[in-house]
Amino acid sequence: MTRYLVPFSALEQAIQSGQCCDSPELLYQYLELMEQYAEKLSIPDAAALHERVFYVLLNTMCDSSVPSHWRQTCLDRVYSPLSKFKCLIVTYQDARHYFKMEHSLRTLNRYFLSPSEQQ
Repeated sequence: MTRYLVPFSALEQAIQSGQCCDSPELLYQYLELMEQYAEKLSIPDAAALHERVFYVLLNTMCDSSVPSHWRQTCLDRVYSPLSKFKCLIVTYQDARHYFKMEHSLRTLNRYFLSPSEQQ
């Protein structure tokens, strides 16, 4: 998996910092790369990749130094890696981890994106 991570990491840094907040295509490219890489990985590695992308988007959504429209764009797309992770659930432990991720998303969404920002 590590050979794929160099361009992937560069995209993550740009997303997390909001450097290209007026280019949602960057986020779409990141999610497309996630899917391409995941197809080539084992189930545990693919699940780890989806989890990584989920937390990149979740953490960006929670970063108040990032423009609010970029945070909202990340929120709109965070369900993609979460649903991909859900498809890879094999064990009870995986399911518990998925529900923990889902709970974190719901909780942090309410805390970091106020109703006025969500509109």
